[in-house]
Amino acid sequence: MATSPIKTVLVIGASGNVEKPTVTLPADVNHIKTNYSEASLREIFKGHDAVISTVSSIVPSDALAIQTTFVDAAIAVGVKVFVPSEYGVDTSNCSAPQYIPFLGVKLQTLDYLKSKQDQILWIAICSGSMFDWGFNIPSFGGRNVPTRTVTIYNGGDVRYEATKLDQVGRAITKSLQNLELTKNQYIYVNSFKVIQNAILNALERVTGERFNVSKGNVEEFWQEGDAEWKEGQPLGVISMLSRAIYGKGGLAQYSVNKGLWNGKLGLEPENLEGFLRTYVAETKE
Repeated sequence: MATSPIKTVLVIGASGNVEKPTVTLPADVNHIKTNYSEASLREIFKGHDAVISTVSSIVPSDALAIQTTFVDAAIAVGVKVFVPSEYGVDTSNCSAPQYIPFLGVKLQTLDYLKSKQDQILWIAICSGSMFDWGFNIPSFGGRNVPTRTVTIYNGGDVRYEATKLDQVGRAITKSLQNLELTKNQYIYVNSFKVIQNAILNALERVTGERFNVSKGNVEEFWQEGDAEWKEGQPLGVISMLSRAIYGKGGLAQYSVNKGLWNGKLGLEPENLEGFLRTYVAETKE
């Protein structure tokens, strides 16, 4: 498919976890509500070069499952490129749903896009841990900054990819600006590659306080989350997700074998301690 410049972009899922921090919208942007029928989506998508999905859910049959309908509607009205809701661990790994159940729907969406890539281009943004998002959920990843407590899993030295939400937004923008390079590709980005112990040390420096540290085991905590999930408690998947980031399944360590696109896209490196200093200052206000 030809890759003419992207001029008009539609973002779908504006009330979700991802859109507000990652996509900066002009003040005069149009906000449109839809019932997600294919007919209404066609009308909304018409005249746009790209559609970015930021819908989010931890339940496989929920919002994420409708993305194939987005694709069909986009193709019907001539949208050039579709960016599915990824923005997390590496879903090119077919075993990913074994560790985080809702990823199965994301894999299905990408398989569908691949089957249609002669009609529409796609870009999948893999960003590892949503770093600042996770900091706003008490105890996600074993951290609770306001209470100065942290759990360190498996010794705290497993490296993983972490990306701030605004860096995800920049990755989307630059990917759309460089379609000849990014079309029909998994795009691997990060803000920093970190270990738990480095985060703890940086937090103690910027707060000037010692944290209360306990030790945990990734496998045991993942099993607890899996048991909760199987009992019908959706939030069990949050435990599974945070433990997968710390090494379970190797889903957030992609720079080792997949490489990073930061340099290709011109994404500037970010500073871990600088982010933490700002975060701690803002939580005091």
